[in-house]
Amino acid sequence: MGLMQDLSPEIQCEIAIDIIIKASELIDRDYSKIIQEVAEFNPKDFKRWYDKNPSIHVAIEALKDLDDIQRETIIKEYYEKILNSSEIKIEGIDE
Repeated sequence: MGLMQDLSPEIQCEIAIDIIIKASELIDRDYSKIIQEVAEFNPKDFKRWYDKNPSIHVAIEALKDLDDIQRETIIKEYYEKILNSSEIKIEGIDE
């Protein structure tokens, strides 16, 4: 998730919302309740880089609610998009 820190805020939000939706499907949690968490979010209560954006905060918290297999499934689904959106170049990989 640290790679998301270097992405533009728009891409961060897009990926975070996708993760929230996917996580809510996997844990059979009502998506509207997750959206309410975003609305009630107070960034002053937290100190981490992703806590400044309620969507990213809720996405990461949603990942914590998953078991290891579910979490790995979501991360595998979105890591390529995160890497492709990142300005970090990985040595040995041609574009």
